[in-house]
Amino acid sequence: MGINEIIENKIKYEMGQLYNYLNEIENTYISPQLTGKNLVKFYNLNGTYQYGHWRCVCPFHHGASNKTEFIFNDDAKSFICFACKTSGTYLKFISLMQGYSLNALNEAKIFAAIHFTNLNLGFNSINDYKEKIRQEVMQRYKATKSLNIKDYYDISILPCQSIPSENTELKKQVNVSKYEEKANKPHIELPSRKDIKLNTYAQAIEGAKHSILLHEILQNKEQFNSIDKLQDFMQKKYSLSGDILEKYELMYFDGKSQNKLTKPNFYGLNDRIIFPIKDHDSGIVAGFHCRHVLYKKKESKSKQWGKYSNILDYGELKTKENGYQYYSIKPLSIGQFLFNLYEIKENKLSKLWITEGIADCLKLITLGYINAVSPCQSNLTDEQINLLKHYFGCNTEILLFFDNDNNRVGQLNSIQIAYKLWNNGFRKIKVVRTFPGQGKDLTDVAVTIQDDSQLRILIDLWEKSAYTFSPASKEDLNILLNSGFYTNAEVYSIDPRNIEEEITKVKFLKKLGQNSNLNIEELNQAKDIASIAEPKIKNAKDNTSSSKTKLNNIEPLPSRNEVASCETGSSQNSEYYFINISEAQLYWLKQRFDMDTIEEIDDKFTREDIIDIVGKIINDIPFELDEYLHPEKYTPSTLTDENLNPILIEPEDIPF
Repeated sequence: MGINEIIENKIKYEMGQLYNYLNEIENTYISPQLTGKNLVKFYNLNGTYQYGHWRCVCPFHHGASNKTEFIFNDDAKSFICFACKTSGTYLKFISLMQGYSLNALNEAKIFAAIHFTNLNLGFNSINDYKEKIRQEVMQRYKATKSLNIKDYYDISILPCQSIPSENTELKKQVNVSKYEEKANKPHIELPSRKDIKLNTYAQAIEGAKHSILLHEILQNKEQFNSIDKLQDFMQKKYSLSGDILEKYELMYFDGKSQNKLTKPNFYGLNDRIIFPIKDHDSGIVAGFHCRHVLYKKKESKSKQWGKYSNILDYGELKTKENGYQYYSIKPLSIGQFLFNLYEIKENKLSKLWITEGIADCLKLITLGYINAVSPCQSNLTDEQINLLKHYFGCNTEILLFFDNDNNRVGQLNSIQIAYKLWNNGFRKIKVVRTFPGQGKDLTDVAVTIQDDSQLRILIDLWEKSAYTFSPASKEDLNILLNSGFYTNAEVYSIDPRNIEEEITKVKFLKKLGQNSNLNIEELNQAKDIASIAEPKIKNAKDNTSSSKTKLNNIEPLPSRNEVASCETGSSQNSEYYFINISEAQLYWLKQRFDMDTIEEIDDKFTREDIIDIVGKIINDIPFELDEYLHPEKYTPSTLTDENLNPILIEPEDIPF
């Protein structure tokens, strides 16, 4: 690996860190400073304050003169011009005013952090950020001459990663901008990532203490809880009943109780089971994790509700197009807490069960496995992992007992989480799953067999059959990460026991990308490789003009939607969201195409096409996109030799 490749990989990783950091400081530091008043003053707009909002002449459409048609809404942090219909968030307003086009949202965050919040970033744009990373890497390279990428891991220009210890004050000098000279405002020291996380937790607790909704529901449980419906649903759906429901203060909020609320036009709790989430420190209820009892997967796209929601309080008052008003949901920051941690945090334990859902956690507790917690999602956040380290230590054996469902999300995430736990010092990690055909999770099996004694036997069998996690080598992981066929999340969701098979698949696919060099013997060998990776390949045709091989009926790799986002550091442009293109594939596609073309590829091309295209870019094989859109024009009806003469092959000569 040369220094230029090291720089490219380093920049790619650090861009993800930048986007994560901007997301972290947005709500706490940037958003409060973005107000209609500040935007009007900063951009010197012709504005006035009327009827609770700042209004001004629209800066976007030609000939605007009406001082009231353009409105800033501080409650929604959004703007709209009723004449030209330009609208969006305050960050979008900044991006339009500054003329950003590429990665406009993150550019706007950087601009707002510097000029409205007066944070000391140390860079003024994404390109400036990249250039400073490049300079840092080159400076170290000149000093060490090292071509080992590990020697550059610690380099970062983000202040949150520059703090050597908790007690060391961050000091970073930058030039004061002309805007700040004009405003004559002092610089604010940029907060550390740890400070931000603590601030998020503190805000969640403060929000819980002042929540109108939590207070009235918890103070009037009997009024709002439909006990019969609660017991009936929990018994039929999860095989849970009796004391466990009362101990953990579960409730069933019937939609008929809505008119009893302080704000009756709030629909967030209707027909939901309420699981109170306690703060691990104080024991107060920090919010509600809710399960919709009427949710049906087939209908979910047409319904306004999701299966689960995390609720802290009443949200903003919103108005529909027909004029009807309702209150939205103020969400609970669920990633700051772990269900049942408060109840067991004083226990001296050597083994801890972690389940995906609360119901499975409760079922374990009823069966005597009391040392169990749930993150209320198919993920463990950094904050939740830190809680495990703080209360139980890294020597605790962790049993990851996530869903074994058809879409594989729970099990894929188990591997990702195992990597995260390993990187945080945990060494005793097991991935537990139900046996195929028994049910996707513990409560599924419990409802089926209706026998707790047999269920305990099964749990012991699942635990004995669990996979003791050991990470794949960095060398093997890097082969997949740099292949162009996988996202980071996909690589870290691969069972380490299968890593060699995945590497074989990559080599096979790359070989197909250079198919003009394949002979019959190699094709037969490729057939054996394909049987490992499970692709089925039909009609491999050698076209010397395009070197094109079509892969039909290849089982697709897990999609971004199938792999929940344990991954940090996404390098995808935040202004684009791709369905079929992975993060690594995006890197290679950007070497050849602009973002509009890449969007078109994502929209019109199959995943197999995209794999083929990326393989050709990597191997520098010429091709045209029309080959994929109009294959009949480019694919010959017969195989040809180097002089484009037809080759007659009997059926038995075709290897597969």
